[in-house]
Amino acid sequence: MSDEQERQMRERGERLRQAAQAVGITHAAKAAAVPYTTLRDYMNGGEMKLSSLAALARACGVSLDWIAYGKGDVFEAPAAASEHASRGGHQVVISWFDDRDEGLRVGKSWLETAIPRECTGLRLVPVTGDAMAPTLHDGDLAVIDTAARQIQGGAIYAIAVDDGVLVRRLEKRLGGGIRALADHDRYPPQDLSGDEADSLKILGEVVWVGGPPRS
Repeated sequence: MSDEQERQMRERGERLRQAAQAVGITHAAKAAAVPYTTLRDYMNGGEMKLSSLAALARACGVSLDWIAYGKGDVFEAPAAASEHASRGGHQVVISWFDDRDEGLRVGKSWLETAIPRECTGLRLVPVTGDAMAPTLHDGDLAVIDTAARQIQGGAIYAIAVDDGVLVRRLEKRLGGGIRALADHDRYPPQDLSGDEADSLKILGEVVWVGGPPRS
């Protein structure tokens, strides 16, 4: 291997490190279905499989071209975690809803194209379980718009429950109340009365979801 190839691999590994650290290295490995030790080797400049690199790019919410070749938005040095998603320079940081870790660091131009909404209300929530399959999968990372809490047109929302966050498709019922639907046919719809609907804590509408490629 030439010195130039080694340099390119080291730089590629450093870009991958920046992207993985933004969402949490352990989370990035799990979401991309890449062993943690393999991800560590990649970040240290080891040879990368294209399929694994593509999965990691998607799990981290960044462009494959940027990680592989340094093309596209320039990623700056990590900044301190912000209370809200914020724009600045070439990057946007979207915070976790529960303020874990730093948040998701993405390119500004990518965000403006993928989620053309005001970014200050955007938050990250994890998707757990298979109730929303095949639309959303266990281990996916969802971006919610906390400014969009009014139920419209059967959109998907994140809901606060006692032990965490539940993601469901919500519809208004003609007689009042709300119907919560899972996309997996194994889970029956749940009907909430008007009083139950009033006490439901909707965190925001799901406006983007990412995860490892599905076969």
